[in-house]
Amino acid sequence: MSGGAQGPALRDAHLHLAAMGDALSCVDVSSCASVDECLERVARGAAEKGPGEWVRAVGARVEGWRERAWPRAAALDEAAGGRPCYVQSFDHHAVCASAAALRLAGIEASTPDPAQGVIERDGEGAPTGLLLERAGEALWACVPAPTSSERREQVRLALASLRAAGFVEAHDMLSQPWLGPTLAALADAGDEDALAVRVWLHPPLREVEPILAGSEHWTRETVRLAGAKVFLDGTLNSRTAWMLEAYDEPAPGHPFGVPMMTAEEIDGALTRCDILGLPLAMHAIGDGAVRAALDAVERIAPTTFGTRVEHCEFIDERDVARFARLGVIAGVQPCHLLTDMEALRRITPRRVDRAFPLRDLLDACEAEGYAPGELVWFGSDAPIVPARAADNVRAACARRREGMGEAEAIGLAQAITEDEAMACMRSPEAGV
Repeated sequence: MSGGAQGPALRDAHLHLAAMGDALSCVDVSSCASVDECLERVARGAAEKGPGEWVRAVGARVEGWRERAWPRAAALDEAAGGRPCYVQSFDHHAVCASAAALRLAGIEASTPDPAQGVIERDGEGAPTGLLLERAGEALWACVPAPTSSERREQVRLALASLRAAGFVEAHDMLSQPWLGPTLAALADAGDEDALAVRVWLHPPLREVEPILAGSEHWTRETVRLAGAKVFLDGTLNSRTAWMLEAYDEPAPGHPFGVPMMTAEEIDGALTRCDILGLPLAMHAIGDGAVRAALDAVERIAPTTFGTRVEHCEFIDERDVARFARLGVIAGVQPCHLLTDMEALRRITPRRVDRAFPLRDLLDACEAEGYAPGELVWFGSDAPIVPARAADNVRAACARRREGMGEAEAIGLAQAITEDEAMACMRSPEAGV
């Protein structure tokens, strides 16, 4: 299997297949520049819906909006014509709900913040509509689930998109229990895209045991259970990434972000996975979360190869070399630099040059005998960011968007070469 005319056979080491396909059926607000523009798109999407149907909008990049503020629940209610509606952030860690959606979710002034979640409130204590991290779980529980045929089509569309972009390997993070059987059914039916893209599955740790028990029925050459996943923190744009230094503009009550697990819980997760013979993938965007992940690996010393720290948007200087020393994979999405430039400069101005420290990572790996691509794996986090190899190359090598001058680059000292960037995306399973 090879990349053919599209170039080398590529690996996207971090994405979400079902969400990729599902995003195609939602209102796209990724290119909006203001609250009003977002509301206009919601209104156009609502006009195509029947009474009571949900209006779902995705891709919001509020840090790039003129107001740098979310729409309020009442404004979304009006735009959606009273239908339940939500606008989801591009990183999936924040969601803004309409008043109708909040009612369905049972979220009101007396509703307490859940653990690892924040319900934003106005001066009188009423929910504004913005839900951070696990505060959104009550909302998601109300949204109608897709049918099995809709799920299958979502996955098929995502695989076709990946194959067209030259990817032959994809690592799905936060895999649903139905995803393995769906991929196997597509492959068994002779679907060309399902046969062309190998998929590694990483379900949430809380669901991994029953999935592992049933995996013998759906494991194929093109699909396998490859690990489990946990979240140690949130995201930068939501100011919930766990940082070692306080944010300049923190979320209320969370100056360093939102740690999602204690040290004891991380140790327990690593131990549990090791007993099952599976590696653990740990979502860690902030340098505080990255350090917590590496500290736990050092304490537990898992024997199953493939322990991963996912995202690594910030890594403290003292922790960079620990990846290679401990044999931990750094799963990085450099393409996020292109979309997060404004947020990086505004939210973490004193640490901005430490964002995506790729040069340091590769140099530290080389010092321990690891070539580019052995312990540093690039992905896209699609549909958060499109699965485009060129975006990762641009971000990793130029450290700025197309058309920007060198002076506008972020952390240019952390740039790597194009050959190194491509090595971090090349699929070893493809035999190239």
